[in-house]
Amino acid sequence: MHKTNLIILLFFTLFISSCNIFRRSNEKNNKLPDKDNLREFNFAFIEAEKQKMLGNFDEAVLFYEKCKNLDPKSAVVYYEIATIHIQKEQYDLAIESAKTAVKLNSKNTWYKALLAVLYKQTKKPNEAISVYKELIKDNSDRIDFLYDLANLYAEVKKYDDAIKTYNLIETNYGLNETISLEKERIYFLTGDKDKANNEIQKLINSNPGEIRYLGMLAESYVNQSEFEKAKETYQQMLNADSANGLVHLSLADFYRITKDYEKSIQELKLAFASSDVEIDVKIKMLISFLSYSNESAELKNQAYDLLNILLEKYPDDPKTQTLYADFLIRDKKYEQARVQLRSVIKTEKSKYLIWEQLLLLESDLNDYANMYSESDEALQYFPSQPVLYYFKGLSSIRLNKIEEAIQPLKAGIDLVTDNPSLKADMYSLLGDAYHKIGKMKESDAAMEQVLKLDKGNKIVLNNYSYYLSIRGDSLDKAERMSLVCVELDPLNSTYLDTYAWVLYKQNKFEKALAEIEKAYKNGGNRNSVIVEHYGDILFKLGQTESAVERWNEAIKLGKGSEFLEKKVIQKTLLE
Repeated sequence: MHKTNLIILLFFTLFISSCNIFRRSNEKNNKLPDKDNLREFNFAFIEAEKQKMLGNFDEAVLFYEKCKNLDPKSAVVYYEIATIHIQKEQYDLAIESAKTAVKLNSKNTWYKALLAVLYKQTKKPNEAISVYKELIKDNSDRIDFLYDLANLYAEVKKYDDAIKTYNLIETNYGLNETISLEKERIYFLTGDKDKANNEIQKLINSNPGEIRYLGMLAESYVNQSEFEKAKETYQQMLNADSANGLVHLSLADFYRITKDYEKSIQELKLAFASSDVEIDVKIKMLISFLSYSNESAELKNQAYDLLNILLEKYPDDPKTQTLYADFLIRDKKYEQARVQLRSVIKTEKSKYLIWEQLLLLESDLNDYANMYSESDEALQYFPSQPVLYYFKGLSSIRLNKIEEAIQPLKAGIDLVTDNPSLKADMYSLLGDAYHKIGKMKESDAAMEQVLKLDKGNKIVLNNYSYYLSIRGDSLDKAERMSLVCVELDPLNSTYLDTYAWVLYKQNKFEKALAEIEKAYKNGGNRNSVIVEHYGDILFKLGQTESAVERWNEAIKLGKGSEFLEKKVIQKTLLE
């Protein structure tokens, strides 16, 4: 429903009617009984108009109803009531009131025009057509009525009537682009291609210097698969303006359709180098290119050729730099992509997605120092974005600023509303932070929150069970969680090590040995902690020499526990 159109018509007609209320007595069959009634009618009508202007529609209707009682044949009253119904979006009632106004005064153009608009806007085209035909009989010079009638004929697929009406407008008012294109559309729908093309040719003949019309004709030929004629028309366009970027853009599409891809790319490059084509159009096309350019090395090179043209033409444009960063990220050139994004945020600090992309790059690069400072800066501009608090918390933990991580993580959790995965990740980090500073109760509570949100969260199942095993607390619960984790990822050496260590803490040494051997065989032999655990379990099973071998192996791999070297020297288990 195009309410704006109705409101504009309403207020225009309101002005006309309010300036002519005293002419109602001249309407056919509209005689008031006496002067007292006339005086009372005028007072009620003026008061109704005033209330309507003030927006007091219910009060206005009361006064109009009083007018109806005093003069039930006053067309203007029904007309004004119709406009009130429009304001209240009571369109069926508005139509009934407008119909009554037309019935009482069939010569009034404004009443019929309102009824026609109401029919049109309430999707009753046939009824609207009938009213417009009547309007045109008495207002043959009204081009707007003719336009509306022709459009309605086209809407109900009475194409012959639509063409006749458009021709009438053209005959009376001359050639018009809008009419010619609408006729071209109708002829195309009805399969009369020659007449469709002729309408565009008429525009070309009327204005030979307007290259846009040639483009329309070329596109029409393409739609009709008349490719040779299209090619000839495009050549005419080039002859008229060989440097026009829009012509080259159209040609690029033409050659794409005709599968001459080499020429299509050539024309596209010319279009990209032209100022005639808006940068947003070029970027949109390159984004589309990006989505399938990995299909071949040739396509990828072509995408970069187009991008380089764009970079040369718009070297400092943030949209170009952002697009370049997308290309680089796709090719895993994170360092170069970061340079582009940092350049963008120097001038475009209000673009949140750029900040988020930059922080994701810092994560890929494990650059937590820059993540820390950049997330801090981003929060100055976007304090209500929870992802930024996640990055601030993550970087703080990685930089061993554990106490500092807690506040942003808690703040971010409070801001998350519809992203349970993000909330779980933040609770997980918070649990790790509390664990590192020895706040075990708070750590456990955070881990429990993660499992409420994501009961299959392997990282938390592993970490939580490991933390419990270190403390020797709730070992049955730790075993259940660790087993779930191993079942979800049975070849993960870290998860197998945790499960083995929980079993070790429960004095289930034979079972622990079986699990630690799996961990060792699945990559754990490169991890000093896992290899040291292997030695501890062997020692508990009385295999001292084998245990010492594993402890020595762990020393060679790197940092183990604080007791590792002493274990080797003393050949005994220290905890």
